[in-house]
Amino acid sequence: YEILLKSKYKKEYYFPEGLKPMVIFDIGGNIGITAIYLASLFPDAMIYTFEPLKENFEILELNASQFKNIKIFNVGLGAENGSFKVYLSEDHKNFGGASFYSKVEGSLSKSFSECEVKNVNDVVDHLDINSIDLIKIDTEGAEYDILTSINSKFLKKTSWITGELHGNRDFELLDHLTNIGFSISLNKNIDNRLFMFNAGRKEFISKLSRKEIKIL
Repeated sequence: YEILLKSKYKKEYYFPEGLKPMVIFDIGGNIGITAIYLASLFPDAMIYTFEPLKENFEILELNASQFKNIKIFNVGLGAENGSFKVYLSEDHKNFGGASFYSKVEGSLSKSFSECEVKNVNDVVDHLDINSIDLIKIDTEGAEYDILTSINSKFLKKTSWITGELHGNRDFELLDHLTNIGFSISLNKNIDNRLFMFNAGRKEFISKLSRKEIKIL
């Protein structure tokens, strides 16, 4: 409902009119709802969706099968290669509640799944892509590790980054993005650990309408 069915300006993810990505990374693909939205919104783009949790990936595979511009990978992205514990949510109906961090609210330290994680730069090299135009990220606390691991010269080619942050070095991450040329907008309640953010290249932000800036 939040991603697909709400009106354009009230959806969980808002993308400016002038954004025309050809390469999209959907990091934290979950069961594929955002990938489907991105594929419908940007039919000329190639969307690379990464989801480490096997249970989610099986549903993602079914949901994405009808879209030729979605490529799916049963791995997580991170700072290094390896196999890591992904802690599961107490809510068994919550497909998005897994985390690399056992102390995150809503996760169980004794309930976990082993998942493969690959260094994000190694993945970029393997895919042989020159730039990522749009990044959507929602990785239950691993956002800092992933985005700060991407080569800064490469990340500077990205026009737009959007996603949810989860209380793990969030403002260090936003400071990092600011230092390499992104403008940041966020919507955070003081008593809520989770919040949405957008980061746009300053050159791109300068072309936005007043209405879009107000929405963001």
